[in-house]
Amino acid sequence: MKREVVHLIHEKYPFGYDDEIKFYNLGAGKSFYAFNFITEEYNYLVKVDMNVDFLVAEIGFEEAKDEKAYSY
Repeated sequence: MKREVVHLIHEKYPFGYDDEIKFYNLGAGKSFYAFNFITEEYNYLVKVDMNVDFLVAEIGFEEAKDEKAYSY
């Protein structure tokens, strides 16, 4: 990713982008976590590494079960 884009992401999300991250299910056992970042010229889907064990502990097991996956 270009440095300019990284800089823009840091400007838009100075305290992190945790609330923007979504789960994408591709089927066949493949999935990933990402967030959308939109500029005037481009729409980026920024893939991020997630520690799922931490995520479940953070939001609670019941909420994690109810989390909807986005399939594309």
